[in-house]
Amino acid sequence: MAKQERAERTRSALLTAAADVFDHVGYERASLNAISEAAGVTKGALSFHFATKADLARAVQSTACSSSRTALTALDHTHPPTLQTVIDMTHVLAHLLEHHVVVRAGIRLSRELDHAPDAAYDCTVLWRELLEDVLRRAEDDHGLAPGHDPRTLTALALTMATGTELLVRTPPGPEAHCSVDGPRDTGRDWLAQFWQLVLPGVAAPGRLRPTGTLGPCRVPASLYDLPRSPRDAVRSPE
Repeated sequence: MAKQERAERTRSALLTAAADVFDHVGYERASLNAISEAAGVTKGALSFHFATKADLARAVQSTACSSSRTALTALDHTHPPTLQTVIDMTHVLAHLLEHHVVVRAGIRLSRELDHAPDAAYDCTVLWRELLEDVLRRAEDDHGLAPGHDPRTLTALALTMATGTELLVRTPPGPEAHCSVDGPRDTGRDWLAQFWQLVLPGVAAPGRLRPTGTLGPCRVPASLYDLPRSPRDAVRSPE
């Protein structure tokens, strides 16, 4: 049992280290030597768990999809309004993209690697399916303003959520209202501003509160348990 637990910890450390390397340099420039060094294991230990770099990348993509699916579907068991669930889901995505390297790397790998669209490995495909399903139910319960196509709103919601990654990773310009060393808007800060602009035109008449919102935003506490960097993954000798 102890040997199995060590093997699982080593595999987890390798996945997170690989994600960190893929996130920083991309698939082509990533090396197995750099990944094993970041994970604190030997090249032999890496080869025991993953025969090739392609296998490792596929495992990162799969983990990114399964982790984000768990976080998103946890929100889809709450009470209406259904449109609020969509908003909450985009906040989860913004949080994952800003703070969780495995999910971020999974997205980059999906862009760089030439695979057929598959919700088990491509987060963008998965997120689009989950968001559109909830938006179609929002349409059914008359939560959307008349004339809005759930498919188009899905693309908009996904673009807003994934676009926050670019904003938080881009240095503030000279006109920014914060110092270089001062606090910066998080992905969720940006997303809240986006929804403040978009929601009045998307929500059905009479659904918004005086504050311009549908209700409180909810992000599952379990998100904070996901590994954020190789330092957060539990390491062990091979």
